[in-house]
Amino acid sequence: MKNKKMIILLSEENVFMEKVFNYNIRSADIVKIPTSYSPFDREELASRINKEYSQVIFYGFFNQFYLLLPLLSKKIIKKYILNVSITRFNEAYIFDNFQQIIEYQERGLIDYIFTTQYDLYVSFKNKLSYIILDYIGDDKKKNSNSDSIGILNEYYLIESNFYNELSAIALSKYKKAFILDQNIITKQFGLDFGVELYEEKDIEKLIYKNKANLDCKFCEISNINFLISMDAGIPCILGNTNLLDDNVELKKMLVLESDDDINEIKDKLESSIANIAKINNIYSKWRVDYSNKSKKTIKGFIEMGESWVWKKYQ
Repeated sequence: MKNKKMIILLSEENVFMEKVFNYNIRSADIVKIPTSYSPFDREELASRINKEYSQVIFYGFFNQFYLLLPLLSKKIIKKYILNVSITRFNEAYIFDNFQQIIEYQERGLIDYIFTTQYDLYVSFKNKLSYIILDYIGDDKKKNSNSDSIGILNEYYLIESNFYNELSAIALSKYKKAFILDQNIITKQFGLDFGVELYEEKDIEKLIYKNKANLDCKFCEISNINFLISMDAGIPCILGNTNLLDDNVELKKMLVLESDDDINEIKDKLESSIANIAKINNIYSKWRVDYSNKSKKTIKGFIEMGESWVWKKYQ
């Protein structure tokens, strides 16, 4: 091909992921697409991609992507990155979109599909490849004197485990929490159980405000949120994840055995704060291995995107 340029397409709502992709693939151009894109807008973007780029990357489920795909040249390599756990396939929207992307691959509209979720990769190895994203935040923004706990997921999603996390904070000695958003129910919960709730819609800023963070989702743990928190020396308790399967000590201290056990969440929260020096020492060694794996899968992703990428570098 006459050029080697790559373009990454995100929905306009994925502000934070723009920073993540800028960190992982610095040579790529990034374009955020609004929901209101018109047919003219799509044709103009498709024309630009066909002239200027050799690879186009799509991230997440977004109808505008599906409308753009048929307009792209067959000469361009098209890669799709999914960030959804197989545990969410009981949701019709998630499962239908996944099937649609698989169908586009079978029709030749998408060349390669990647996932950031290991459970999805293991279940569909014949169709998907695995990619590990990395990110280094700005830990200078950390509040060293904080006595608050952060909840890193939304109150309105069932899989977020939000109210169990909030209940665990109410049981703990910490009575202040930063959350992404709230409604009348969350406000009343805080009043009833004596937890002061504060909003911070910027996930990175939210992470740095706290003494510890909770990301106890039933599925789809965000590696990136965990990394930002732990890199700053702020313990982060995780729910259902295989992220730390390769480190028994860290897993025992930071990963829940029972996601909906508020006493376990409370105990691990307080224990992680008390043992942060030990956790940081173990984590620093694990972090090096994680970054090395990430770099290798990113390299394979950029160069081709075939199913051998994860197997080759595991």
